[in-house]
Amino acid sequence: MDPFIKLTAKLTNPAIQVEDKLKEICIVTSQLIQGADRVSLWVFSGEFDRIESLICFDRVNGSFESGAILSKSDFNDYFNGILNQKVINAPDARAHELTKCFNEAYFEPLDIQSLLDFVLHQDFIASGVICCESVGKITYWSDENIESLKRIARVSSMYFKIGSEP
Repeated sequence: MDPFIKLTAKLTNPAIQVEDKLKEICIVTSQLIQGADRVSLWVFSGEFDRIESLICFDRVNGSFESGAILSKSDFNDYFNGILNQKVINAPDARAHELTKCFNEAYFEPLDIQSLLDFVLHQDFIASGVICCESVGKITYWSDENIESLKRIARVSSMYFKIGSEP
């Protein structure tokens, strides 16, 4: 079955719990985006001054975690970049102008080398971020990867309100 159809079916099924929907978004993303070793979903605060991780899937060990919080005051370049550009494609995330702010606190401890992020929207307003990270190696995200991530984001945004029941 087409992964997008499968994802849409799960997101629109009211019998499936929110946590299982979040997991499915992450798993499908890790399957479709080559090099996505970690996939996470983040939600913006109402003032866009922080983002909180709803879920992070580590494909290598199959684990899930949540709860990390990143503040705009600590990562201003990233916040401005993702909100203005909607997508950040950073194969060398540690040198990229919008993501190098994460080096010491986030990238180095987790050995993240590459990042591909796209904004999730609700009613045409940024509501969160879907984030793909490559661990231990630089990944050059293809145009196909970017289009797949955009499609996942659209499907996720259309049928599922990030952080709440549909």
